[in-house]
Amino acid sequence: MKRLIHNIILVSWLLVLGLHAGAAQDMLRAAAVVNDEIISMLDLDMRTRLAILATGQKDTAELRDRIVPQVIRGLIDERLRSQEAERLDIKVADEQVSATVEDIARRNKMTVEDFKNLLKSRGILQMALRQQVRAQLVWRTLISRRLRPSVTISDDEVEEVVGRITANRGATLRLVSEIFLSVDTALQEEEVRRNATRLFEQVRDGANFAALAREFSESAATARGGDLGWVQEGQLPEELERALATMKPGSLSIPVRTLSGYHILFLRDQRQLSLGEVTVNLKQILLALPDNASTEQRRQAAAQAAEMRPRINGCAGLDKLAGELGSPGSGDLGTLKLGDLPATIRDAVKGLPIGKPSAPIKVPGGISVLVVCERVDSGVDRKRIRERLIGERLDILSRRYMRDLRRSANVDIRI
Repeated sequence: MKRLIHNIILVSWLLVLGLHAGAAQDMLRAAAVVNDEIISMLDLDMRTRLAILATGQKDTAELRDRIVPQVIRGLIDERLRSQEAERLDIKVADEQVSATVEDIARRNKMTVEDFKNLLKSRGILQMALRQQVRAQLVWRTLISRRLRPSVTISDDEVEEVVGRITANRGATLRLVSEIFLSVDTALQEEEVRRNATRLFEQVRDGANFAALAREFSESAATARGGDLGWVQEGQLPEELERALATMKPGSLSIPVRTLSGYHILFLRDQRQLSLGEVTVNLKQILLALPDNASTEQRRQAAAQAAEMRPRINGCAGLDKLAGELGSPGSGDLGTLKLGDLPATIRDAVKGLPIGKPSAPIKVPGGISVLVVCERVDSGVDRKRIRERLIGERLDILSRRYMRDLRRSANVDIRI
């Protein structure tokens, strides 16, 4: 009954737009059927028009032919998400939909009325945009309610990332956006590859990257126009790192295949991380050696230091051991800038977890084992790191969710 009423409303709108009754009815025939629910030719036409408008491209028959496969794939996924939300009785209020439409208008520097007039001028029904927005909101709500409670990020996981960032000070930091298309089965490989190639060609030919990402990307960054933010060298999958290493700011990658699907990368900017932003409080055990120590003396001191390492349990443990040894030069070295340290010491401690002893290293005056008691990094935002880790975990879970929905669905594409 609900679908019948919806169709009657659509036919009425189409007649208002000037289509005769036969053409109006033809627009209601099925472009695809998803679990016995129809995606009409009208749904496909409206979403294609919206995608063209959003990406700032000229509406041509050639462009429509290129993007229809992407649009129909998106509509199928959208319908699966909406069906799952309905099954779980997850809804969003009309006020939320209206507020999101208003936000879209503001982002485009338009009043709501001007935005509605723009849609009308492009032959786009307002209900088509509201349907798209509602589907996005219910899926976001579903992920928040169903998956978010299962995601926890420990302090150790955050500190591990902080350690990697610190260890790679001086490495390249890149501002990256992506469009991601997942590949769930081998049967999808060629279809998804073609869709990724079409998207690459559209951006290359002048389409707005962020708008295409909002329309077609399947990553957690979709709502942000594919914006991954500043990404440190080594944080992305190896295939993506290799692609980025060959790119210059402002350039676009061809579709890159990873284990989960195809990525199109846009390198917006890049810079080097500064070592001087990090300070460390250090303590050491020093096994003193004369300046003219023999190779054998140094070997023995290094072996002794290696044997002591398991006895160094944090900074307090180091203090206790230093007291027992009575070794001159052992103890607190103070708080120092990482960038000001000699290269040997800097390399030994820049990625060292707090409280863990370093490997024995050769320093002026002997052999040293170092412990980082405190690390302060003015360039590291732990809250943002935690949020990013949560987002990455949710992204993985939501992809699995969608993969399961696709695999269990009955989908019949009729165009």
